[in-house]
Amino acid sequence: MSADLPEESGRTDRWQSLVAGAFLLEETLSAKEAAESGAGAMAPTLRYLDSLLEVFPSHLDPLEDFEGYAVRRMALALRRALEQRGR
Repeated sequence: MSADLPEESGRTDRWQSLVAGAFLLEETLSAKEAAESGAGAMAPTLRYLDSLLEVFPSHLDPLEDFEGYAVRRMALALRRALEQRGR
């Protein structure tokens, strides 16, 4: 199935959200590095991962949407790693 089909528009939107969010996070982190030498990067990164988890919700079925499921699992793993690092 193509992500460009009308019934797949939700999938297309979430990929656009993923890319747009990544650019926004990168810009945010670059601005923070310039202003504070990288301090406080954890909060915007965790917010970005939280937004990914909204776009790729827990009810994703890996048999029907493996790519979305993979993104969700990676976001969860990264969030957990960052939280543990912050302790």
